[in-house]
Amino acid sequence: MNSKKILLVGGTGTISTAVMQKLSENAANQVVVLNRGSKEVPSYVRQIVCDVNEEGALARAIGDEKFDAVVDFLVYDAAAAKQRMEVFADKCSQYFFISTVVTFDHEDKVWLNENSVQGNKYSRYGKNKWEAEEAFRANDSFPWVIVRPSQTYSGNRIPLSVKGNSCWSVVNRIANHKSVIVHGDGKSIWHMMHARDFAYNFVQMIGNPAAVHQSVNLVNPAIVTWDMIYNEIGRQLGTEVRFCHIASDTLACAGKYNNIEVLLGDKQYSNMYAKKNLTDLIPDFRCEIGLKEGIEMYLSYMEAHPEEKVEDPEYDAWCDSVIRDYHAFMKIFSERH
Repeated sequence: MNSKKILLVGGTGTISTAVMQKLSENAANQVVVLNRGSKEVPSYVRQIVCDVNEEGALARAIGDEKFDAVVDFLVYDAAAAKQRMEVFADKCSQYFFISTVVTFDHEDKVWLNENSVQGNKYSRYGKNKWEAEEAFRANDSFPWVIVRPSQTYSGNRIPLSVKGNSCWSVVNRIANHKSVIVHGDGKSIWHMMHARDFAYNFVQMIGNPAAVHQSVNLVNPAIVTWDMIYNEIGRQLGTEVRFCHIASDTLACAGKYNNIEVLLGDKQYSNMYAKKNLTDLIPDFRCEIGLKEGIEMYLSYMEAHPEEKVEDPEYDAWCDSVIRDYHAFMKIFSERH
């Protein structure tokens, strides 16, 4: 087995934990995780404790070490991108910037590829990630690879439309036969990829020189609708979902849960993604965890971690109020028009 020394900047998030675990399946790999140390890492990886936001801390922590690959989950803007290029210049053969498909301008295109127009006018997160991409692309001497996931989930997280402080805030309403808010008519399509599938596919690019200076939309090509997601949750909970479909523009008027960025900047659109770069750079691309299996894994995780079944009275009250006002408006609208 070929030995690779791989640094994960982050390493304990939804995607990065799965990547760390997948890389560690190859005993020849030397996996190093750099983070603030607030979360434990497995004994089989080496940890470097560092706050990347502290000036000069990353350069001091890395010192003279070199890596076959750096996978960075913590770059959120152009300034951070420029810092990384300074720190890791001549210190890695590949540098993977984990970006997002939210960088794209979704409004005028349904079918997207790696070179589709970027610039999301609603999402600051997407705009900042795009500017980071631009900073990397401007440096031909740095071995960057841009990887754009769609919504990736695992553990206590699943794709949902409008939610409170956790996914359980919605699932708990379904379980208790309360109405749930879904944007639009619930029929717009969505791509969801389990973190284990992401990791399986992603690690195949590490060590592939053809990936350098390429961007990859790492997206599960299977599509679901928002209603399909919610109905699968209801099916596995043994209850029928009570929907309250509200237009995204209407929900964006409610500022409590940042619906302008989350809905108008991302979830309201039906997009599909070309597979060319996936096929070229990931020889054994596959996604084995579908909607049914993903929801099963989420519910099993929550049963095994009852401490994470935290109720959210503030979100519940907000939902009840929004649904009540929306139904009152619809009654007036139907009577007058």
